[in-house]
Amino acid sequence: MGVTSAEVLQPLGFSLSRSSMESEDWMLESISLYRDLHDFELQEVTRVVDWSGDAGLCIAGSSGGRRHEILQLLFPQKLLEQQNQGLCPERDLKVQYGGFSQHPVYSLRHVPGRSLLATTSPSPSHVQIWQIGAEDKDVILPTTSIPSSPSKETWTKIAVSGAASPCVVHGSQVNGVNVTEIETARRLYTLAVSSSEAIGSLSFLDSSTVHLCCLSGRQIIADIRQPGIASEGNVAPNMPGDRQWVATVQTDSQDTRTKIASLSSEGHITITDTRDMGAPLKCAKVKSSNGPTPEDLMCICWAPRLGNCVSVSGLDGTVHIYNTEPWDAVVKEVDALFIHRGHSAMGQCEDGSVPMVTVHSWHPWKERMLVSAANDGSLHIWDWLDGPCRADNCHN
Repeated sequence: MGVTSAEVLQPLGFSLSRSSMESEDWMLESISLYRDLHDFELQEVTRVVDWSGDAGLCIAGSSGGRRHEILQLLFPQKLLEQQNQGLCPERDLKVQYGGFSQHPVYSLRHVPGRSLLATTSPSPSHVQIWQIGAEDKDVILPTTSIPSSPSKETWTKIAVSGAASPCVVHGSQVNGVNVTEIETARRLYTLAVSSSEAIGSLSFLDSSTVHLCCLSGRQIIADIRQPGIASEGNVAPNMPGDRQWVATVQTDSQDTRTKIASLSSEGHITITDTRDMGAPLKCAKVKSSNGPTPEDLMCICWAPRLGNCVSVSGLDGTVHIYNTEPWDAVVKEVDALFIHRGHSAMGQCEDGSVPMVTVHSWHPWKERMLVSAANDGSLHIWDWLDGPCRADNCHN
């Protein structure tokens, strides 16, 4: 895949891999909006990013070709500083470890505390486990293949648990959801439900509890220590006409409730909690320059250090950040707290179209730093500035 960036053009940390009058105008306009903004160009499009500690980033190729690189990258020194340090000699992402997949990677998760990755592809439907730094070298090698039930509607979704014995929950439809011990490939749990509904996203609430969001909007919580469904709800009846849903769980909150943010292909967001997943506490309609989007690009994330903020991508060529604190249960269109327009402003696909954002993720501890990627091969690392989010209402 490879990563390249050009010379530094701005003292705030800007780097460009392409130039045009339009992108230069946007860069000048954006100087007041970012503490840091770096633009890297990948040789292959990625739709997966995940953190390996505070300084490492894992990505993998998803476009055409016979082989697809899987890389663990090291962040530039400048971006790891607690405070803005101005110019810094090391500004590029460095490849720490690398390997190759014979299939495009659509899902990737780094196992916390371990040198392991779990990935899935559209075909075949198994979960592939990878060893980072295998054989004491700078390589990523496949180790174990875990069978997973196929679905015609979507590929196998995954989530990992960083417990003492790490596990992966995987499945593409409800009646094929399993929890498997990663290091032994021993199946620990199978969801005993007959439904063949396709899965939009999977998450661990804790080491024993799994959350499922179906593409239909149905939400399920299962306790892997007992069979069947622990609780369920459905956000779709509150948003009629929405075709597909994905969700994210706020796993590190000071609130006694576990909050779930769900995103539909029509641009609706609902906030629920695990006590009643069918009754949204807050709702909103977000703005998008495109029409309905397929679920394979939809991405919603909670900000780990800004408890009421969620971010959304995949609806167009931007990443939107929203403060959910003032929302209520009445659906209305809301304005974004911040919009990252860098991919659409600076990039262009080979067919001349505006790039679509494929994935984004928040840094584990830097409050306003995110990484985002688009289908033109661009990878952005950005630390945004915005007055309102310094207020207490963006925190728990």
